[in-house]
Amino acid sequence: MTEALLLLLAPLGTYWAGRRLIIFYKARQAVKPNYRGKSVAPALGPALLLIHLMVAAANLWLGNDMAPWIPLTLLLLGSSFYGLWDDFMEESVSGFAGHLGAGLKGDLSAGLLKVITAVPVAFLFTGTLPLPLPLRVVAVLAVLFSANGINLLDRRPGRALKIFFLVGLLLIFAAKSALEAARMLLPLMAAAVALAPLDLLAEGMLGDCGANLLGAALGAAAALSLEPPALLLFAAAWGALNIVSERVSLSAVIDKNRLLSFLDALGRSEEEKLT
Repeated sequence: MTEALLLLLAPLGTYWAGRRLIIFYKARQAVKPNYRGKSVAPALGPALLLIHLMVAAANLWLGNDMAPWIPLTLLLLGSSFYGLWDDFMEESVSGFAGHLGAGLKGDLSAGLLKVITAVPVAFLFTGTLPLPLPLRVVAVLAVLFSANGINLLDRRPGRALKIFFLVGLLLIFAAKSALEAARMLLPLMAAAVALAPLDLLAEGMLGDCGANLLGAALGAAAALSLEPPALLLFAAAWGALNIVSERVSLSAVIDKNRLLSFLDALGRSEEEKLT
């Protein structure tokens, strides 16, 4: 009953927080141009983090098992924090190769700073997992690749949220314990649904803060709930996406495929469909 109530409150709280953030950013002129050049709120991710913290705190106070929640919360705090750097920084380089190249020349970019922070955050979380060392390494890769993977897909309104929701459902159905996976992911999935109208209508961007948080949550859920072969497949799939994105524009691939383009545009206003 309590968990059902939290699931009902999560989207309401997220939508309210998302609206407040948009007003907050605009009042301070802290806006950034989106892919169409429209000035929008740059980071709706803090609304997702707020809801996760409230749900985690409620579970703790209600005496529920918090063994996975505390390290998960530390992971999501770190993921959203380092994502904010990219949300408010203007960069002249992009892609992992670009940021690494800039770093080798002595220029510390926000993207490289994010990578430097992301790795120990992922190791901190996976260090708590009751897994043999090889699987812990796979879990680290799953967290890092999925966190960056959702971020790579956050190039059009609603795209990252759709992928998060789809992968989240697949994880729940593939999990060793669907109930435990659902307890971890459903509050964030409900929150993602609440943010969807704001993202789809380009009132605000999910941003690196939100995308990294959602991707890290998927990686954490995979590490905690999948059998080893499935976890390896999960990490490999996100790893392949990260590698391909260094060479190919994911948006161009989606736009050229009729089905993917149709699904990608679902929910957007007519104005936002004009890419």
